Amino acid sequence: MKPNLRREYVLNEIASYSSQAQAAIALGTCPRVISQWNRNKAQPRELAVRVVQLLQVLKEKGIEPPPPITF
Repeated sequence: MKPNLRREYVLNEIASYSSQAQAAIALGTCPRVISQWNRNKAQPRELAVRVVQLLQVLKEKGIEPPPPITF
């Protein structure tokens, strides 16, 4: 996937959350990274795209994603 398409794909998922903090938790990253993606200071990696795909499949199936593991 081309970087610009990858960025738009991930940003669309981020927009589905009520805050950048909630999006960061769901995507397994920190709000600073989400902010960098939003301001075009950084490009999401392929792993972020895969996480978005998996989250969408879970939502479509009516399955709530598990909470993040805190160590």
